[in-house]
Amino acid sequence: MGDDLTPWEQRFRIETWIEYAVGVSIILLRIGARLRIRRNVSRLQVDDYIALQTIVWYTLLVVAINRIVFGGGSNFMTPEEEAALTPEIKAERVRGSKWVLVSEQAMIMSVWSCKAVMLILYRTLTNGLKQERWINAVAVYVACGWVATEITYFSACRPFSGYWSVPAVSTQCWSYWNFEYVEGVFNISADIFMLIIAIPVVSKVKLPWLQKAPLLGVFGLGIFVIAAAILTKLYCFVPALLSYEYLAWYMREVTVSIVVTMLPVVWSLLRDLFPVLRNWGYKTNSGSQNTSSHGYNTSASAPSKLRSRVRTSLDDLRPSGSEEQLNLTTLEINKHVMVSVEEDFHRTNHSAMKGSQNTIVYSGPDGKRSSTRAVAVSERTLNI
Repeated sequence: MGDDLTPWEQRFRIETWIEYAVGVSIILLRIGARLRIRRNVSRLQVDDYIALQTIVWYTLLVVAINRIVFGGGSNFMTPEEEAALTPEIKAERVRGSKWVLVSEQAMIMSVWSCKAVMLILYRTLTNGLKQERWINAVAVYVACGWVATEITYFSACRPFSGYWSVPAVSTQCWSYWNFEYVEGVFNISADIFMLIIAIPVVSKVKLPWLQKAPLLGVFGLGIFVIAAAILTKLYCFVPALLSYEYLAWYMREVTVSIVVTMLPVVWSLLRDLFPVLRNWGYKTNSGSQNTSSHGYNTSASAPSKLRSRVRTSLDDLRPSGSEEQLNLTTLEINKHVMVSVEEDFHRTNHSAMKGSQNTIVYSGPDGKRSSTRAVAVSERTLNI
């Protein structure tokens, strides 16, 4: 059967299923990273569940576009094809037209799910900053865009069954032009707004360039997503380009959107699994491993054998109330500092940590010692 396929069809089939495998894998990696920290499915957050349900729409999309390409066509026909229509061909085209309808809805939900997850991340990063109100405004815009797109989807072709009527009862029932206009405007503009707002937020994060590399990668992929969204519309609207190539760009756009959305959390997991990634770009100084920038010596109590470190992974970026305080490389004991306490051994006995108290001792330059009682929570994160 594969011998009957054109080179483009062979490439399309291979490419779409490879992209699907990559997309689903990175979503599952994200969920695994969250479960590794939260220890319980019930403790997953809203963005985690949104990411998980994206797999359903993503699966529908890859199945639908393959059925469209390798099926018997849709209700878009030339006059010659319409004249040669038989009951068998008509039935095949009806099925193909329904898959086109499914692919458009799967595309909407996949893309907007990614936007929702990314907005939740931005909302967390800008909590308490002046950019927070802009993120809220973009969130409202994205929500309105989704509603407008769905309304157009269900109302552009009347009656709704006209979407799979063969021959098509109107141009809108096979071209989806009104729907494509509305979806394209809101989809592309929302991505641009999110990118513009995110740049100044990330610029406030003081990290070595190698540590900022994943962030820069996210921005680069975000630009690709915008370019892919534009290309899908070109292959839908430009007569000379009108072809199934738009379906290939559908899959590319959604796959890269998933990578961009899930990358921050996955990067955090990679930093935990490969400790060498934590030190990229930092200058190490022998003998000062346990000394803060203010000369304080920090150590965990011996019985629990805990070690502390300041987390600067993308998943743990937390602004501290003002733009000036968004400095992740300076450890100040008297300010809001995110300290992660990790157990060196007995990792399988993590339940024993829950609710247990440990003493973190600080030795000042005057020789005086003070201690702070802290409670180890299941996320292994303390606010001191």
